[in-house]
Amino acid sequence: MSQLFAPGSVLVGRYEIVRFHAAGGMQEVYYAYDRTLDRYVAVKIPKAGTKDRRFRRGAEMGARVNHPNVAATLDYFENETLTFMVEEFIFGRDLNDRLANEFFFLDPHLAAHVSHHVAKALYEAHKMGICHRDLKPSNIMTSVDASMESIKLTDFGIAKLAEAEILAEMELFEENESTLLSSNTLLGAVPYMAPECWEDWKSAGMPMDIWAFGCIMYHLLTGEPPFGAGHKAIRNSMLYQHGNYSVAKPSWFGKHPATRELESNLWKLLISCLAVDPQNRPSAEDLMKKFNSLMYATGSRKVGMIGTYPIRYRNGAAATAGFIEYQGLQAFFHASDFYGNVFPGLHQKVNFTSYPGVPAPRCSPVLLLR
Repeated sequence: MSQLFAPGSVLVGRYEIVRFHAAGGMQEVYYAYDRTLDRYVAVKIPKAGTKDRRFRRGAEMGARVNHPNVAATLDYFENETLTFMVEEFIFGRDLNDRLANEFFFLDPHLAAHVSHHVAKALYEAHKMGICHRDLKPSNIMTSVDASMESIKLTDFGIAKLAEAEILAEMELFEENESTLLSSNTLLGAVPYMAPECWEDWKSAGMPMDIWAFGCIMYHLLTGEPPFGAGHKAIRNSMLYQHGNYSVAKPSWFGKHPATRELESNLWKLLISCLAVDPQNRPSAEDLMKKFNSLMYATGSRKVGMIGTYPIRYRNGAAATAGFIEYQGLQAFFHASDFYGNVFPGLHQKVNFTSYPGVPAPRCSPVLLLR
């Protein structure tokens, strides 16, 4: 995708382009300096930068949502040749990127943390009468730290453009199924698209966001969307509607005594979001209240490597425990606190929380990384 602006370009005498940041099917994003308020921002330009009332409407909606878990919309400009929106610049990575390149899946504590904050953002948007309509991991930004401390829902403006393109592509899909593979926007939305969207996209409302939220929860806990991707996702979703497809629990559920209750509560919430009938799904407010009542750990996370496993007793017997090495230190962990799709092993990269202990800190949970 060709870049519209070179570093040093100044938009409307105020926003100085520092560098090109990213591009998607619907937008270009630039890291820019706001000369007026002495701050760095994200400048988002739809497609070829041309005027589009949907983009403006989306920006207006985004500006109405003021919450720590929603990327703030700061400004909007439009004339006959250029349209752009200004958002706070989030120094982080989107959730889709982290799931694809860093995590196999998230342990229950980290999954609850991420889901809880997305639920707060959804509640705030829905309270204002705003449906996101393109909720997916790539529209959720996370801070780069191991704890993913900051979670922000973004792209309300771009979602309006995506909505129009998805609707048009869906109409073409009915005539030629190859359309799905040629549209990055539609292909990215399909794994999180509620069943009612295929029947009548225009009448689908806030429950479609709740369905997408449930799909994201499943993705966090398993490493993949509940119905797969592409044509497979459409087929499986349709089968699910008619009771001919079941969403399987993660294979590791029930193996960790300390989080069985949390796993059970997360699963109940997830399945409630995937109710086929939109009226049977919880509201965003219901979700937020449920998450508010959950008990999950939010200790600071670190990244390290398993340096010893298993520990050997003096008689030579192996213990189901080991040590993680990080920043020149060692911390003890037990295999019952290890979340991974394989057994603990030497040199595995892990995400973990540690607590004071004698003679070494104790780790729990310990999450396998890619």
